[in-house]
Amino acid sequence: MKTTTKSFVKLYALLLLTASLFTAAAADFMADNIAYNVIGESEVEVTKLDSVKYVGEIIIPATVVQDGITYRVTRIGKGAFSGCNELTLIDISEGVTEIGTSAFSGCTILEDVDLPNSLVSIEMYAFQNCSSFTIFDVPRNVANIHYRAFWGCRGLKYFTCSSLSRHFKAVDGVLYSKDMSKLCFYPPAATASTFDVPSPVAVIEDYCFADNNSLAEVNFPESLRWIGMNILRGNTKIKSVYIPDGVTHMGVTVFGSCTNLESVHLPASLDSLMNSTFWNCKKLAEVTIPRNVSYIDEQAFLQASGLITVNFEEGSRLKTIGARAFYECTSLETLNMPDSVTVMGHSVFSKCSALKSVHISESLVDIGSAMFWECPSLEEGILPGGVRSLKNIYVYCPSLKRVVIGSKDSAPGVTLIENCGVANCENIEYLELGANVDSLEHLALDGLVNLKVLICWAPVPPRCHDYWSSFDPSPQNMTAPLYVPKASLEAYRTANEWKNFKTIVAIEDVGDVDGDGTIAISDVAALVDQLIAGEIDRAAYCDVNLDGKVTIADITALIDRLLGNR
Repeated sequence: MKTTTKSFVKLYALLLLTASLFTAAAADFMADNIAYNVIGESEVEVTKLDSVKYVGEIIIPATVVQDGITYRVTRIGKGAFSGCNELTLIDISEGVTEIGTSAFSGCTILEDVDLPNSLVSIEMYAFQNCSSFTIFDVPRNVANIHYRAFWGCRGLKYFTCSSLSRHFKAVDGVLYSKDMSKLCFYPPAATASTFDVPSPVAVIEDYCFADNNSLAEVNFPESLRWIGMNILRGNTKIKSVYIPDGVTHMGVTVFGSCTNLESVHLPASLDSLMNSTFWNCKKLAEVTIPRNVSYIDEQAFLQASGLITVNFEEGSRLKTIGARAFYECTSLETLNMPDSVTVMGHSVFSKCSALKSVHISESLVDIGSAMFWECPSLEEGILPGGVRSLKNIYVYCPSLKRVVIGSKDSAPGVTLIENCGVANCENIEYLELGANVDSLEHLALDGLVNLKVLICWAPVPPRCHDYWSSFDPSPQNMTAPLYVPKASLEAYRTANEWKNFKTIVAIEDVGDVDGDGTIAISDVAALVDQLIAGEIDRAAYCDVNLDGKVTIADITALIDRLLGNR
């Protein structure tokens, strides 16, 4: 790799004096204008000193002498040459075993590094943004290269490796593990548009293809089992990806910001979708989640603005959907969640502007806050009765007209609705609270200015906050009647806040139009007479279908009830 021989290498060091004594104290001593720290008995590392800027060509010696002691140079320390953007060549003598974190980060015109065969480890960001590299030769004893060692080396076209290496192998400029089971590094500046990952590769290391701007197609072998994180992050040319069956793991942000990705096949063997897997995949319109996926991590589809359809394979074992999993999926209209889901993080569907309906799992018990925050197209909200706490669930959903939380058959005393659980959804007309609702706290139901029907199935009136209204507007300012179980009617009429509703009706009495205490054919006649006359008396009892108004549809509903159809 050397561009000149050692005998002609010259050392240039430019000392930039500063007033900072703290910076000057960063090194234990200087020798030939290179800063060192003592790291062990007779061992030193090259270190960072802000008052020194290295330029030109540098030789790192095998030994240095200080105060009569001969030290072996064994490491290029953390950030030792970082930001030296006038450094062109480094010749590192034998004895150095480690290139530390960010050692040469930002050396933008560094063209060549002559590395010793004693080198064992190249740490994170060691050559970050060394954009003038074209070829990198891996010394034969190197056992560890951090996956982000070459981050931003946009000129790197080719890896080479000694045949004597026990750990790595280079094939056509691509770096693999010695046994070819791992694909370690694909050159950022390689110009091929297609790459076939060879068998027997079983593992693709983190960030493998992330820096390459030429690849439009990557074909994966049947031998593949494990895919690292960010392997294709930021690729703007790939349109389709097929992950073969047998792959059990894909790391975070695997396809993150692949803005032209249109289709992907996920393997049946996959057990989870990790954080930001499809983040910002703007053209991905449809995806099928394999049945064995039990966990969708946070932000898995964050800002996948073209996503329209999410399919779950029959027999799905999905248990958890992480926070913001579908945040700002602005084309998603419906989602049919498997009934196996028990936990959802916060803001899962926030700002899904086209979302109209979601089937929520009946097994759900834990749900994070802001679940449907700013979903302006959502028309109906139905939540199961086993959810423990609801906070900021439906907020700023102007199309929402109907919300049902649990049912009359839900287990009592399970659910707390708090902190604007349903809020600023000014067009909600129908709200049904199941027997599961145990308490309402801190403006639990806020801004429901057009509510027409409120049903509460809880046999014991849910507790309301003592000093801050659970309702806004307050019950005395609502026109909506409150429907409750007949056995609990008196309890609601005396309970804190509930007693302030103007009209409280036993739900079993709806249909008793004439007020004689029974529901009979005479009530049908009374309802017909009132509709013909245009004068509705006891409207809360006449609204048989509970839609907030009394119309001919209530006659049909009442007849159905008498015939035993409801």
